[in-house]
Amino acid sequence: METTLTDFQRNFRAARAAADRGETVMVKSGPTAYIFVRASKKAKRPFADLEPLFGVVRLARKTESPRETIRHRLKARRAS
Repeated sequence: METTLTDFQRNFRAARAAADRGETVMVKSGPTAYIFVRASKKAKRPFADLEPLFGVVRLARKTESPRETIRHRLKARRAS
C-alpha cells in the first residue's frame, strides 16, 4: 500500500489494518519514504545488525581507587 504523509495521518486506522494483514505501507513525504509494517513484540535477534560492533569498545582498567581519583581532581582544581 502506498500513501502520502497527510493521508497516512488522516487514515491511520486503514494503514494499521493493512499492516495487520501483513502488507507493507509506504508513506511518502516529498523525497523521503517511510515504511510502516507490523513487527512482533519480541525480536528474535534484537542485536543482529550490531554484531560486528560488539567488543569494539573497551573501558580502560582503573589504576587508582575512586577516592584517589577525587583527591587528584581536587588537587588539580586548587592548583589552578
